Amino acid sequence: MKNILIIAGAQGIGQALATQWATNANNLFITSRRFDEPEKVSEGLFHVNCDLSQEESISAAFNYIEQQVDYLDWIINCAGVLHNANYQPEKSLQQVNQNNLLHSYQVNAVGHLLALKQAEKLLSHAEHGLAVSISARIGSIEDNHLGGWYAYRMSKAALNMGIKTLSIEWARKHPQIKFMLLHPGTTDTPLSKPFQKRLPQGQLQTADETADMLIEQIEKHQQHTHKEALFLDYAGKTIPW
Repeated sequence: MKNILIIAGAQGIGQALATQWATNANNLFITSRRFDEPEKVSEGLFHVNCDLSQEESISAAFNYIEQQVDYLDWIINCAGVLHNANYQPEKSLQQVNQNNLLHSYQVNAVGHLLALKQAEKLLSHAEHGLAVSISARIGSIEDNHLGGWYAYRMSKAALNMGIKTLSIEWARKHPQIKFMLLHPGTTDTPLSKPFQKRLPQGQLQTADETADMLIEQIEKHQQHTHKEALFLDYAGKTIPW
């Protein structure tokens, strides 16, 4: 049984993953901005406050986790933002806003790297460490045929580059740690809610369905032999960078 950390695990895909692993993980840590003080909810289950836009919050979260366990086998980072009360995806350059763009970068890319910076010791102490970030096909530069959605596209592309770069560094330093970037498909969560009406029938997945498919890919590729990160969709198909 593994020690697992799910970042942004209190809603959507993260929550569905947490539900799946709640009964078969040795220790399961779930982070959310909604949690107050870190607490042990039950034997082997911990809630930890963590705001990926604040480096101090990330550091405090990992300080708490280090007090509970000596290593983490898996870190699954589900944090991401497409829209909020202040902004929607841009349809044109004229809608690009500096603050909104920087916020997307902070949550979708920078926060993922800062979390792994804090997690290095815990992951390196595992026999086979795995770091997974939920990315998106829309972050693929080669696959961009529609344009628009500047902040989301650019921040996910930045996430992909950051994780790939880190995977190259740690292949030399911690070769037992592997990296994956996973595209979850269009899932029925608050993130996709405003855009579901235009989807073809059968393309929308429930969070539980997405979690099942992501777990299949995680378990299948957890000890992959590639030196660099894998960028896959929920069905296991490789996505071009």
